[in-house]
Amino acid sequence: MSDNEAIHSRADVDVIVVGYGPVGQMASVLLGQAGHTVVAVERHAQMYGLSRAGHIDDEIMRLLDRVGAGEEFREDAVEWELYDMRNKAFGGDLLMSFDWSVIGPHGYRSHWIFYQNNLELALNRQVERTGKVEVNFSTELVRFDQDADGVTAYVRDRQSGEERVVRAKYMLAADGANSFVRRSLGIEAKEGHVGPNQLVIDTLQKRDLAFEFDNGQFADPERPGCLFQLGKHHRRWEFTLAEDEDPGDYTIDTVWELLKPWVGPEDVEVLRWPIYRFRESMTQEWRRDRIFLIGDAAHTLWPFAGEGMCNGLRDAAAITWRLDLVLRGIASPQVLDSYQDDRQPNMQGWIDYSREIGLPCIIMDEDAAAGRDQFLFAVQQDPSLMPPATVPPGPTAFSRADDPTAGLTAVQGRVRAGGEVGLLDDVAGRGFQLIVTSQEVVDALTERERAGLDRIGASIIVIGEPGSGSPFEDVDGTYRDWFESLGRVAVVARPDYYLYGSAIDADDVHGLVGSLSDALGVNVPA
Repeated sequence: MSDNEAIHSRADVDVIVVGYGPVGQMASVLLGQAGHTVVAVERHAQMYGLSRAGHIDDEIMRLLDRVGAGEEFREDAVEWELYDMRNKAFGGDLLMSFDWSVIGPHGYRSHWIFYQNNLELALNRQVERTGKVEVNFSTELVRFDQDADGVTAYVRDRQSGEERVVRAKYMLAADGANSFVRRSLGIEAKEGHVGPNQLVIDTLQKRDLAFEFDNGQFADPERPGCLFQLGKHHRRWEFTLAEDEDPGDYTIDTVWELLKPWVGPEDVEVLRWPIYRFRESMTQEWRRDRIFLIGDAAHTLWPFAGEGMCNGLRDAAAITWRLDLVLRGIASPQVLDSYQDDRQPNMQGWIDYSREIGLPCIIMDEDAAAGRDQFLFAVQQDPSLMPPATVPPGPTAFSRADDPTAGLTAVQGRVRAGGEVGLLDDVAGRGFQLIVTSQEVVDALTERERAGLDRIGASIIVIGEPGSGSPFEDVDGTYRDWFESLGRVAVVARPDYYLYGSAIDADDVHGLVGSLSDALGVNVPA
């Protein structure tokens, strides 16, 4: 579209979000709830309506509760109890087993399986409630440019052909692995390991189903695969294709033949059966001036950890708290510089971890599979034989320098305040949190330091033992144990649930709070 072509309308907003899948939805609702105006554009006519992602962890559940979507999401989501790996789907030997019934550090069950459409409906409902987000379906971004003050995006209604311009201070590209924004900017997505083709079969249950082996991998060299629930009403099977197989040979009849050992047409309705290839990718630029890449536009990974969408939602959380403070004139725009350096090492860790746990699951050579089984049987007898898995590092680009706690998870437990008992975020408030173990630490703060914390909306939370008289009582000893393990008397938690840093004593809290204000570029009047 040329500059001379007629523009039927114009919108001036804080942020334009390109793509309205779960990642674009999360970015939109976080910004809208913070009071910022958003235009979201989605080239498809409606939300996808089918499932791609099927797993979240406790960190993402905490994020869903933050935006108000958690309760509706949990109506259909299922708590994942046990994750097994066997060498055959029927009558096979158990190779590995993980107990996923535990409470994670964020205060929720550590693993959940769900049907994606229900997640998108829950998020969309919260987007609508903000009153700040305009969502445009059947609308494609046709071109854009940016200058020192903002981004000008030209969008077209794919049904009417009507075109208009959106002028925004920033743009978030959540438009997927084939991102138009990324390609238009000339940013390369560097490809990593490429795996085999995978057939994914999603079904709707016609009746309750239960299998002796459920929710796990069957690492059968003849046909590796997996099966698990997608919430309370859907099921998914996956099968790995050999390299000499032609995906074009797979028909609905082939699908039913593969499902025959478990179900037939009287048990489930087949909703979709795409074939895709495992791919890893990572862009070397997650930002170009006022435009930021989030989700699959910035990175992709193998599916075995179930963390693809989760990491896109982490991106949304990481960039939106920064944008919020910058748009409100509270923080310096320099805080945006740490977005990629925070997220990229964590994302690379998830890419490596997903590949590490995936490779043993898709072995199709009989001898190699036998060697794998022998090794895993030995590990069952002596777990020390298993080499340590990759642990994705926490974000430290925005953190207190030389702080050993920087980037660690901001643990959440149950607290009591007055007559109310609940998880910390619900009872004490979200956003930045200064969590301390004694009132003396708070009393040591100067008025200027308090003003700086107040300016960024930080909550000052004093947690003590039940009966101690502290404003917040540590119901289960979560914070007592956590602070003892850290050897600290205070921590600053970021809005995206990682530690900015900590203080070793009441005197050190001055350095902690001052460092935070300096890192944000917060101007606190004397």
